This record gives sequence, C-alpha cells and structure tokens, in this order.
Amino acid sequence: MIATIRDRVLDVLTDSGRISLKLYLYVVPALLLYAVFMLYPLVELFLLSFQEFSLGGSNEWVGLANYQNVLSDPVFWQAAQNTFVYGVVGITVPVVLGLVIAAILNVDAPGSTTVRSIIFTPQIVPIVVAGILFVWIFNNNGILNSVLVGTGVVDSKIRWLSSPVLALPVVLLMVIWKRTGYYMVIVLAGLQSIPDEVYDAAKVQGKSRWQTFRHVTVPMARSALVIVVVLGIINAVKSFASVFVMTEGGPGHATEILGTYFYKQTFAFFNYGEGAAIGFIQFLIVLVLTTAFFYVEGEFNVN
Repeated sequence: MIATIRDRVLDVLTDSGRISLKLYLYVVPALLLYAVFMLYPLVELFLLSFQEFSLGGSNEWVGLANYQNVLSDPVFWQAAQNTFVYGVVGITVPVVLGLVIAAILNVDAPGSTTVRSIIFTPQIVPIVVAGILFVWIFNNNGILNSVLVGTGVVDSKIRWLSSPVLALPVVLLMVIWKRTGYYMVIVLAGLQSIPDEVYDAAKVQGKSRWQTFRHVTVPMARSALVIVVVLGIINAVKSFASVFVMTEGGPGHATEILGTYFYKQTFAFFNYGEGAAIGFIQFLIVLVLTTAFFYVEGEFNVN
C-alpha cells in the first residue's frame, strides 16, 4: 500500500521535484467551471455597466454615465450607509456570540450536543421563512404587540416594521438569530482542534477562565474567526432576501441596502445598465474589504 502511494507521488513529481503537467490537468475542470460561471458573468456585468441596455434593440455605449447616475443618487448613499450598519452589526454580534457560545459548549458534558443542535437550528431555516416568521412576530398585529398590549407593558401597539427608527434593528435581530448558530459551529470546529495540553498549561500557570479565554482560546481560534468574518463581509454586501421579505427597503428607504437597491433599479425600474453598475460596485466593495481584512490580519499575525 505504502509503495503504491509512493509510486503515485513519484509519478506526479518530476525528477527535479517540480510539479508535472499531469497535476495541473486535474485542476482544469474546476477552472473551466469557475471561468464559465464566475469570470464570464463578471466580465459581462462589467461591460454592461457601461451600456444603456434595451430589451428590444441594440445596446448603446454610454461610458461612465451609469456610474455617475448611481453615485449621484441619494438613495444609493442611504443604501450604502444602511449596508455598512447592517454589516458591522450583522458580523460583530453573531461572531462574538458564536465565539462565546462555542467556548462554553466546547465540552463533552451531557446534553451539550443537543444544545449545539438547538442553537444551530435557525441556520437550516430558509431566509425567506425566517423573514416571514419575524414579520408575524413584529408586525402591528403580530404576536409581540399582542403580548405587550395584553399584559399592559405598553398602552398601544409599537410600529416595529413601519418605524424608520425600529425597522432596521428588527431586521438585524433576525440576521443575528439566524447567523449566530452557523458561526458557532465554525468556531467550535476551530476550538476542538486546540490540544487539551494548552488548557492544562494555562491552569498550571494559574490563569483565570477569562485570561484563558482571552490569551488562549481567542488567539488559537483566529483561523476560524477569519473565515466567519470574511463570510460575514460577503453576506452583508450581497444580502437581499432578509430585508426584502420583511420591509422591502422601507419605510421610505430606512432599511434600503445595496441588494434591494440593485433589485429595484434592475427589475422594478428596468435600468439594467445602472443595475450592472451597482452590481459591479458591490463586487468591488467585497474585493476591497476582504483584501484589506486579509492584509491587516496578516500584518497583525506578523507583528
């Protein structure tokens, strides 16, 4: 068996130790799929953002006009601001909660697996179903208002989803509820790779639980935290269904994010060129933020 594996390795590598062409051929199918379903649509999106698209006629090249129209629209900046808030809260809170819960449940105590499963359950609920569930809870005649008014906590119904102040926090509450369990599982997988000897050494040195969490758990879970933060950045910029199902970007534009703004410009107002410009801007935001995050994280590791 060992000889067979050795022969396969030697077959892949040349005498000089360089990777042979055969190994690259194994990657070709994945590269082709990536080119067809990722690179080609991205290039088409980029080209369309410089055109005025017509369903019945030929496209007209308009240069940067679509970008100028988008960047001069106050709704775009409102959507960008809301997306920023959505991203910061929708990343920070679930990640912190996921880390804390993972650290607590990183034990073999009876019932810990059941508790993990319960906390993870919201992740398997489709985002549309989760949105509808929270609408049932928070609309004017929803469950929460019925309980609050019925128990005398408040005198009148609270306009949770129709208030410019409360609507976005309610949407973020749903996002936090849905993502915390998912991030917990990723972080928990990272924590379970930490050797028990590390915690034993911390106990020998007299470290408290908080000191162990801060100086052992968090640093050694960094790889998992990097994954969840990057996933959070991507999800925040491309989010759509969570807001659209609950508020459709309203009231007014109080909960408008880039995803709903893109949808409305493209499929409600049929401004396909401007929609393509918004989509490419979203791509650039994700590219810049993830690149900057990896750079800062790498510099932090080096120092």
